[in-house]
Amino acid sequence: MFSCSPPKPLVSAALSSFRQGDVAARTFEDSSGTVWEVFEVHRASEAPRGVSAGLEGGWLAFVSASGKRRLAPYPPTWESVSEPELEQLCESARRANPTQLPIGGPRARVPRVVESETPPPDESTSLVRDAVRVFAHEARASRLPAIEAMVRLKNMLAERFLKEDAPPETRADASDLRRVRRWFVEAYYFERPA
Repeated sequence: MFSCSPPKPLVSAALSSFRQGDVAARTFEDSSGTVWEVFEVHRASEAPRGVSAGLEGGWLAFVSASGKRRLAPYPPTWESVSEPELEQLCESARRANPTQLPIGGPRARVPRVVESETPPPDESTSLVRDAVRVFAHEARASRLPAIEAMVRLKNMLAERFLKEDAPPETRADASDLRRVRRWFVEAYYFERPA
């Protein structure tokens, strides 16, 4: 099941930064309206293989629906800089190549997340799916970083749907992390609440 810390209530005030273990992360909206997730990436090894030159010691990752960027080296005070300064850092970061997998030919592009127009029939009446979607919309409206929102979502699901007296199909839906993640990503990044 889940190993969770006590749930934190979703707050309506905007949270622009947080720490999860040793990883710092922030969310900001640039001047064109694009929302970026920003976080540090630390490698277990500083050996140069498996990573582009200059990234051996880690980097600052910028991720949005429009693409990914990496900045190395990055200022150690990036967590406390203003949003305009963070946007400048993002603009100076180099663009990361889109994820490519060798499916359907050499290095064919494969989308990582596909927006579904209508849910499959078995998901159309899922209480868990509806709760995840509402949670994702509230997290997005609160400007809660997606990373922190997923941690809080796991706590909420454990508290509401993984109790022993919950119906088996509800427990099964809440335990299926791949589906929960997909529902969250679709709602957080692609849906706009009515």
